[in-house]
Amino acid sequence: MVRYLDPEDHPELERTCKARSSVGERLARLKEKNAALTGTEAIEAAREVALRQLDSRSRSTGELRSAIVAKGFSTETADEVIDRLQQVGLVDDAAFARMLVHDRFELGGKTGRALVEELRRKGLSRADIEQALALIKPDDEANKAFDLALRKRRSMGSVSRQVAYRRLVGMLSRKGYSPSVVSSAVLQVLADDVEAEDNE
Repeated sequence: MVRYLDPEDHPELERTCKARSSVGERLARLKEKNAALTGTEAIEAAREVALRQLDSRSRSTGELRSAIVAKGFSTETADEVIDRLQQVGLVDDAAFARMLVHDRFELGGKTGRALVEELRRKGLSRADIEQALALIKPDDEANKAFDLALRKRRSMGSVSRQVAYRRLVGMLSRKGYSPSVVSSAVLQVLADDVEAEDNE
């Protein structure tokens, strides 16, 4: 049940509401101010936005463009800033895509369409995505799928073979593995289960 609290009885609520609206108002004023900037002033202010973004982690040109435009700058200003950052080597979509693919594959086991979707959300081009995905060799993908399935199987306890099969297939599919790689890895892991049972 929702309780209505009268702001007259609870003055702290009024302050909270004012603080929230003032944050929104400040952002709106900042966007207006940035939109009014021209020439060198606009470029410098937009560059500051981009550099703050790059302070925390590497970014794609798409992410930087979105961040700059969200602050009220024009796409032309954003593109000019990004061009300059690319010229000095601070932004490189191809290197960013390679790094992201390596990290997601090695640390989380993501591949295939799961990686493609993430890279697209980052605003990377099709060519950069394809080049980065080419770094994952079929043997590495098959080995990673087997390792993930084996680790997952060990954490399941004594569930039935059918339940294990369904969970393993679902997990690997969500990570982007192709049906043939998924099937091979899962059948191999479950075959190891049967062998272990026979040896007991």
